[in-house]
Amino acid sequence: MKIYIDLFFLLNLIMDCIIIISTSILLKRKTSTIRIILSSLLGGISSLLLFSNINKILLEVISIILMVLIAFGYNKIRYIIKNIIYVYLLSTLLGGIIYLFNIKVSNNVFLTYLIIIIISIEVLILYIKEIKKMKNIYNNYYKVDIYFKDKEKISVIGFVDTGNNLYDPYKKRPIILLSKKYIRDDNYILVPYYTTNGEGLLKCIKPDIIFIEGIGYKGNILIGFSDSPKLIDGVDVILHKDIMKG
Repeated sequence: MKIYIDLFFLLNLIMDCIIIISTSILLKRKTSTIRIILSSLLGGISSLLLFSNINKILLEVISIILMVLIAFGYNKIRYIIKNIIYVYLLSTLLGGIIYLFNIKVSNNVFLTYLIIIIISIEVLILYIKEIKKMKNIYNNYYKVDIYFKDKEKISVIGFVDTGNNLYDPYKKRPIILLSKKYIRDDNYILVPYYTTNGEGLLKCIKPDIIFIEGIGYKGNILIGFSDSPKLIDGVDVILHKDIMKG
């Protein structure tokens, strides 16, 4: 059987592009066109290495990890693992669909490309719709640097939650919520809170200052520690809407 390297590369490039876009849609990951193209190019190039003597399983594992990191960036191990699992499952599903149709029609190459084109168009339509729908949500993500008096800095990803109306009742300072894994051995301020689920005391600390990308430096706020180890997938800080004015 003749294998045309250029067509083989193009086919894998398109398939990898479909897989990355589909993962972005399903997991609602923030990415960019450039990241998608670069990730797909890496996948296409790695497919050509299958003709070498390199261990194919090791090559596949490394290429999927690198593709995920390029497409969606580095956040946390759980975040990355989830992306890898979806990319792998989608690649297996897409490969299985194409293989099934090929078997049914005796390896018809034309049908293979037709299937890829149809799937590509459908995925692109879904992606465009998803981007439009998620545009406002994506705009609520911010890079946040939290500085403490000892000059230590914590860099995290924050999300603006309009439902966060927490204030320090004593000095009316807005409270942002940080994942409890960042708990420090500082002097805490216990702040009473009231929700629909009940009431209690929130353990808070006073940072020196915080920097929100695109907004600027903010002071006179408190940081409360969330009991939930994971606030939102890929997010460690829930920001207060009233500190988001530039």
